[in-house]
Amino acid sequence: MNTAIELGFLMALTTVSLLLPSSVFDVSGSMRLSQLSAFLWAFSLVRRFYNTYLEAIYFTFPELRTRPPGERVLKDGRDLNGRDEGQLNILIVHDRCTLIMYNTLALVLYYTVPGFYPAVNSPLADNPLFVRAARLVAHHYLLSFGMYWAHRSLHTVPLLWRRIHRIHHWARRPLSRNTYQDHWLENFGNAILGEVAARLELPRPGFWVSSAL
Repeated sequence: MNTAIELGFLMALTTVSLLLPSSVFDVSGSMRLSQLSAFLWAFSLVRRFYNTYLEAIYFTFPELRTRPPGERVLKDGRDLNGRDEGQLNILIVHDRCTLIMYNTLALVLYYTVPGFYPAVNSPLADNPLFVRAARLVAHHYLLSFGMYWAHRSLHTVPLLWRRIHRIHHWARRPLSRNTYQDHWLENFGNAILGEVAARLELPRPGFWVSSAL
């Protein structure tokens, strides 16, 4: 169902961007809505293929694992990560809320922060190369600094651990897929740091580099 919701959103956005007048839906100073649609498609596909690749390697070469292969045996009604059915049902809800939140945030940023998704002719592209490079480094320092303290707080503040971050650690034997399986509020905070703070006011090349990292 979550995949169907994501596909429906991306297909609807693509249809609107291609068939309806660009003068109505495109934002001045930002990439075109069709380009934003292509960006979201690419982001989704890269994330899926990358995680599929990591897990394919993991299961193809069990002799290279740091933990015994027997730990991945299904038992006691739990999944490969050690979570029971009730926990998995809760995670499905948080995955769905995260999906809706992320796509909503993308549209809100597009229409309320002109230039956040930079156009080819963004004025920021006229800055000297060293300024653009320094801006990219500074943004990612902000990202690393913010993510470290946010994650530390989720472990050390009892309320945040109990109400939010504990869900992520239901996975006793994590795989790459568990990177995104969190409480939706945690994913929202990560999006503000990673999707907003780390990419705010970047020219197009820096924006793509930041997104890829």
